[in-house]
Amino acid sequence: MVFLEALSGDALRVGLPVSEAHAPERSGTAAGRVPAVVYLWGIQAPRPGQPFGAAATEEVTRICEGKRLRVAARSAGPEGRIAGSVVAEGKETSGREDVGRALIRLGLAWQDQRGPSSARLRSLEQEARREEVGLWQQEAPTPPWA
Repeated sequence: MVFLEALSGDALRVGLPVSEAHAPERSGTAAGRVPAVVYLWGIQAPRPGQPFGAAATEEVTRICEGKRLRVAARSAGPEGRIAGSVVAEGKETSGREDVGRALIRLGLAWQDQRGPSSARLRSLEQEARREEVGLWQQEAPTPPWA
């Protein structure tokens, strides 16, 4: 997939490759790509307008821009919406970064307490809290679901 834009700290617009044989009616869309929205699985970032919301969106752009994205889809919904883990890959093999994990490590997202998550995400959040990075600099950060 290719990165098109960050919609928020936990939602990305991507271009899915499509062959003309599979979707002839869309073959001209974005140079042979169909846009889709990927929601980062297991995390929730501050919304635009909330403290650190803009920083989370900017960080997603910084991590993903100009890189190939690998998405491990957990679920797919209507209108091209996908929930999954996203890894941005640079030109070198060492240039791989899990976007959701990076946001939590930087204190720009919570591990999602409303649904399934992972022990790794919970551990990264606890570390960010201890180090008081990002949104954990605030006395009582308000999660987007509250």
